[in-house]
Amino acid sequence: MSVPSTGHQVLRAPLGPVWRDANIRSGPSLDSRVLRVVLPDAAVGHTAEVWSTGDEVVEDQHPDGLITSSVWFRLSGGGWSSAVNFEPVTVAGLLADAVVVAPHQPQDTAQ
Repeated sequence: MSVPSTGHQVLRAPLGPVWRDANIRSGPSLDSRVLRVVLPDAAVGHTAEVWSTGDEVVEDQHPDGLITSSVWFRLSGGGWSSAVNFEPVTVAGLLADAVVVAPHQPQDTAQ
């Protein structure tokens, strides 16, 4: 994944709702303090103010596959969220190459 960044980049854009429980942190890092947890709710959309690269996050529970991203969004409600918490199609529409989705591999059902 190649999402160049020279610090925080302005991006005032709707991200939509989170698709999974999301830790909202004080910075774009998994080591940053958790400020709050946001639960999935289709009626609650979030808006980005800026984006930045930070810690790479891998999420394997999305129905479309394994999501990997080092992009983080500072939300208008305060705090930072990894791009993996939002629908990959939405994120890719805002920032090309911001997320990589690897389809799930079929489970080996042979005994």
